[in-house]
Amino acid sequence: MTIWAFLIFLPFWMIQGCATSPPPRADSPLIPLAKANLEAVLEEQEGLEILWDNAKEVRDFYRGGVQQKSQAENKYREKSYSEALKLYDKSEEFFLVVLKYINHDSCEYMLFEGTHILFLPNLLMADNYLKTGRILKEMSRDSSARRKWKSALPYIQQSLRCERTEWGLAIEQELNSLLESSKR
Repeated sequence: MTIWAFLIFLPFWMIQGCATSPPPRADSPLIPLAKANLEAVLEEQEGLEILWDNAKEVRDFYRGGVQQKSQAENKYREKSYSEALKLYDKSEEFFLVVLKYINHDSCEYMLFEGTHILFLPNLLMADNYLKTGRILKEMSRDSSARRKWKSALPYIQQSLRCERTEWGLAIEQELNSLLESSKR
């Protein structure tokens, strides 16, 4: 009886093991900053603004998240920090929906046949957390800034597991540096 139970369970266990994705190769090529950068992502998603109520598909939520991030970046550069924080939060809400369904980054994600985009929701989330942490640090809210930077780490690590980009490595290095310096 035990043998039969084991023989019945074995195929299901083997199928489960095959369903996982292989670990990323350590020697995967580094994608240069010229190919994968914030300006390129923002440029690809310009156009008709996606509102939360109008977003129906994952690609709508991705585009909406990128568009909110673009607005947040403008407010950040203008040093309008309270508005930037709200827009970064909205962007993160959009990206969380995307990551619920597609939890990987790709520099050549096929949106439609023949149309590839920079699809980097994990990297953009990490960048959002990095920048909100900078804003909070500027507002002398050090512990909140540190929490944001810690929140960014899993996203940047997931992004780098999928696509090794110079942009991602720079964000990871900055996050580690900020977290190390805030310990002191």
